[in-house]
Amino acid sequence: MTRRYWNIHLEEMMKARVHFGHGTSKWNPRMEPYISSKRKEACDLVFYTTSRGKQFLIAGTKNKAADSVARAAIRARCHYVNKKWLGGMLTNWYTMETILHKFRDLRTEQKMGDSIVFRKEIQLC
Repeated sequence: MTRRYWNIHLEEMMKARVHFGHGTSKWNPRMEPYISSKRKEACDLVFYTTSRGKQFLIAGTKNKAADSVARAAIRARCHYVNKKWLGGMLTNWYTMETILHKFRDLRTEQKMGDSIVFRKEIQLC
């Protein structure tokens, strides 16, 4: 894997307060060199895997970051979650997929005008 050197400097982003994440006050100051180097490795890994045609899921559910996450993911042609993260979305995908298919079928029946009696939980959606 080749290393890419970006024009983005993490330290400058932190000083300008454009970096989303944990504040530097929460870090142990002795850990800063390791955190910066790991982020650079992560950036190289993302570039390497996307150049191979792999997909990423970008998640950012904080209110301040939601719009930025959506814009960045659309620009990078990635999947994203910027609202509520549903528990088990990755670890219990089989169950989530069946629920999503059921929800999709109910929506299509509703659009077709069929009179369906929904349960209370579904009516709230």
